[in-house]
Amino acid sequence: MSQTLKFLGRGSAFNKNEINNSAYFKKGNVLVLIDCGNGVCEAIKKSNVMKGVKNVYQIITHTHKDHIEDLPKFFDYCNDELKIKPNLLNTISINGNKIEKLGLKEGRDFKYIEPLSKNFKWVNFLLVPHSKTLDTCALEINFDNKKIFYSSDCSNIPFQIEGYDEYYLDCSESGNELHMDLDKVKEIIKKNKIKKQQVFLMHIESQRMLDIAKQEGLNVVQTILAPEKSKITTVKKEIKNTKIKEVGNVKEE
Repeated sequence: MSQTLKFLGRGSAFNKNEINNSAYFKKGNVLVLIDCGNGVCEAIKKSNVMKGVKNVYQIITHTHKDHIEDLPKFFDYCNDELKIKPNLLNTISINGNKIEKLGLKEGRDFKYIEPLSKNFKWVNFLLVPHSKTLDTCALEINFDNKKIFYSSDCSNIPFQIEGYDEYYLDCSESGNELHMDLDKVKEIIKKNKIKKQQVFLMHIESQRMLDIAKQEGLNVVQTILAPEKSKITTVKKEIKNTKIKEVGNVKEE
């Protein structure tokens, strides 16, 4: 099964080799962008994402840095270069003070749009736990004749999520209080009778996480731009080359 949502980045805050996790979909001349962390604005400029776009709807699932860092850059790009006033969805996880601290001002830099308004009917918002002090928005997306579940960053999904066509799930390499680990994801798959081919893991921390997902037969979201070459792979090659030299030296002796 191929993924319906497009991704600019799939990395977590801990993954320095890839752009922060950010997905989007386009409908006609409308772009709906989910989160805007580090590297997202540059990825948008390098791609053809904005081609033909006249309306932008920005969704912020929560206000952690790796989900909002590039928001000022992207809004400046829309306003100054593209002459488009972006819309910011006024979701249950938005912290108005946090947005203001980024130097963004309602009316000048963006327009607030209420979810489920006449202008925006493609996404429903579901509250899920993230940290002890912060909830985040999971998304129910209706697009391209598909019903899609997008978990955002969460420590658990405390309700049934049966009946979706595709599932995009946050997955941490090792369990912690902020994210679901692979065991939790597998538990959710079993509990909701989800087929593995329907699941796409995102918010990837490392090359090891990619390897683990592959071993488990789970999809990992693909990005529209190739990620930077993994430093882990480079280190492995350096270690391998070092061992070859050491063996060579022994032989020469």
